[in-house]
Amino acid sequence: MVSAARRAITPTRLTQIPYVSANDEAGIESCFEAKIPFVIHGAQLNPHAVSCRQLNADYGDLTVSCFNPDYESDRINLGEMLERIKKGEKFRLRADVELGRRLERFFSIEFFQKIRRYKRSVMDMILHTFAGKKWAVFLSTPGCKMSNHAHINSTFVIQLEGEKTWHLDFRQLKDIEHKDLYPYDFLAEKRPDQEMCITMRPGDVLYLPAYWFHYTDTDSVSLSMHYIFAESMFYYFRKKIFPLFVYELVRRPLGML
Repeated sequence: MVSAARRAITPTRLTQIPYVSANDEAGIESCFEAKIPFVIHGAQLNPHAVSCRQLNADYGDLTVSCFNPDYESDRINLGEMLERIKKGEKFRLRADVELGRRLERFFSIEFFQKIRRYKRSVMDMILHTFAGKKWAVFLSTPGCKMSNHAHINSTFVIQLEGEKTWHLDFRQLKDIEHKDLYPYDFLAEKRPDQEMCITMRPGDVLYLPAYWFHYTDTDSVSLSMHYIFAESMFYYFRKKIFPLFVYELVRRPLGML
């Protein structure tokens, strides 16, 4: 499947997510330059074996924002949430940047810098320095689902514990049903017949380019660390990306207000 990526497959022509070995530098470079999602096997990016057990021991007193079993937004001690998860209760911790900052010291960005050829965009500076968003933690339990959405930023997802199924597809602006429903993301209806699915397992790394729609189904208690970054401006000026980028620049600030 990597060979297909080497033939410069575009987002709208991709029919299957490539899987690439961490030792296949040419395959990784090819997929990344094509700006298509792909999964890296064997990168070993969790050398300290960060897990739910460690979070409970070291950060159990930290108050986090989550969705509780009643699907309501809630604030709770991380340790209490993890203990209730052990009892089978359904919780979802989404994009916790504060916890990400605490765990950042256990992870290195050198692997990602090499893939990106050590490029740092102006939008990176805004995202990392001014917005303070670089690493985020996701934790979910079996049965957790989410809406189909897309972001302006790209992400490398390190699966730390458990399994999670991702559903991915790319859409042009005219194919997005809910452009103004939510101020931070584009939202769209799920289309299972058009989506590509992958199941992330511990040790896998997913590259998710900006503006790729995605949602997940959690198969077991799942913990993942997300490295958030922005593409170079050349990416946002691509023919199929530019309308999404311009629309977001104009409409998103209004939506946030």
